[in-house]
Amino acid sequence: MNKRSGFKMATKPVLPLNRVCTIMKSSSDVDNVGKDSTCLMAKATELFIKKLVVDGYKKMKLEKSTSKFLHYQSLADIVQMDEKYEFLRDMMPKKITVREYKKIMSRKRGDESGINTEDSSDNSGSDSEDSTSSTSRSSRSANSVITLDSD
Repeated sequence: MNKRSGFKMATKPVLPLNRVCTIMKSSSDVDNVGKDSTCLMAKATELFIKKLVVDGYKKMKLEKSTSKFLHYQSLADIVQMDEKYEFLRDMMPKKITVREYKKIMSRKRGDESGINTEDSSDNSGSDSEDSTSSTSRSSRSANSVITLDSD
């Protein structure tokens, strides 16, 4: 037991150390990774994940959500709103519907008419179809453009 806080400190991180070490070694700037640094990085990662989840949970409670589960959207909203999570914004984009994506892309192409004709034939008029953040429906390219796979 830690006398100051009253909490028992975990001696072994929850994350697998061999995977943390592999990720650390994947950087071209790193030659050797010590056991102590791997443990510290694993523990720091755990604390970071815990902080992100707690912030997402607080946001969910502020919205008076009745859900018992923390959803991706709550975490993505926190990442988009909070400056300390700015580095995650490309990895955790806010979900949008296929219809919203097509509107954005048509505006980028200079077509101010809105939704193109293939949108009306593909969708039944519902905005609640799968979002473009879904792994099976989209992928991110190197220049951060979302592309849809044809199903």
